[in-house]
Amino acid sequence: MNELKFLYLVNCLKVGEAYWKIGITNHTNPLNESKYFLECYRKELIGSVAANQILDAISINIKGLLDDCLNEGFSIKEPSDGISYDIPLVVVEEIFDFWFDLYKKGDLFDKVLELSKVRQRINLSNPFISKGLKGFTAEWVQKLEILYAFRPNSVKISSKKEPMWSDN
Repeated sequence: MNELKFLYLVNCLKVGEAYWKIGITNHTNPLNESKYFLECYRKELIGSVAANQILDAISINIKGLLDDCLNEGFSIKEPSDGISYDIPLVVVEEIFDFWFDLYKKGDLFDKVLELSKVRQRINLSNPFISKGLKGFTAEWVQKLEILYAFRPNSVKISSKKEPMWSDN
């Protein structure tokens, strides 16, 4: 049975740690889901199957964004739960809205989600690869890259390792 659920985006504060949380609930007011939820920014009533698929797509997108930032040497705090406050609300909302709106377009959602999964294994923004992309794929890769474009203001962490024979 595909019962209706609320897909939500809230901010949370738990033991002095602030973070964003995207989840699914039966509660009309997602803030009733947890005493740590402070404010609700998105709340969409949809079927449970759709909610889970959209949540999975958002999670893949956020994980990819975080991986890109970390691979480029940016420092991002990882909360014990949810999404780091180092990612601004506007970025999290854009990702939420993108996948929610795309889900309404049926097969297009599945195709773009697969592109997002491919992006985890292959750098689709590499000039050699992006020049080879045409039509639908090129158009949607560009749209996906916008979702992955955020970089924090934090200073990059030096990834330079000291040689093991150093006298330090």
